Amino acid sequence: MRFGIDVGGELELKLHQAVLVYRNQQGSRHMATVHSVIQSQSDGTPLLGSGQLLTTAVLRELTRALRTACPIEILPERVVARTAELLAWWTPEAIRPMFFRAGSELSELSGHRFPHPALLFVVSTGALYVRALRLSQRPGGETALFAAPYWNVGSDGSVCTGTMRAPRSTGVSSIRAWEDAFFQSEFTHPGFAGRLTKRKGGVAALWKSLADKQEFPVMTLLETESLGVYLEALGVRR
Repeated sequence: MRFGIDVGGELELKLHQAVLVYRNQQGSRHMATVHSVIQSQSDGTPLLGSGQLLTTAVLRELTRALRTACPIEILPERVVARTAELLAWWTPEAIRPMFFRAGSELSELSGHRFPHPALLFVVSTGALYVRALRLSQRPGGETALFAAPYWNVGSDGSVCTGTMRAPRSTGVSSIRAWEDAFFQSEFTHPGFAGRLTKRKGGVAALWKSLADKQEFPVMTLLETESLGVYLEALGVRR
């Protein structure tokens, strides 16, 4: 069997090692071995050499070689979870301005200040997700999450970034930039599908009632799932 991988440019890569994954028929047990690759003396075809068990140490070295290791960072109190591909943090309730697209139902309120609930932000493989929190305190794994009642947000919390100037980094240092990208961009349209608030009239009615007010009505929040379940789902989605 012959195959190739196009990585673009002038970079030339050659097959160096292979990882084989084994599992039992029920899928409940897994094992992996790593093999060196040797060239056939007859026609140069790559062949698998003898294998060794894929240990944690070998896997760690492979992670470093692929540059997917999570860098050492000092985690602030607002960070609730961190992996190589995912960063989750929370923000306390706050008064913030909001901006709405010209010609939209809420355009006359653009630039006004609104009370916002505490929020959970998640960046996973470059995509932004947001959920609301009932209390303005650090959430735990069993903490209930709520739909974030914003335009541009889907029922699963995914944010339609549109022209948002989203940071390329998912490091801790990018937290402020992600928040600014979300709040300083225009909210342009209702979410993709699903109900996001208990407020009669939906999201638009909610924000119309909150312009220049001081407190967000948490009783309008719609419960979704726990923090642990949500982060696990986003991790599987990767």
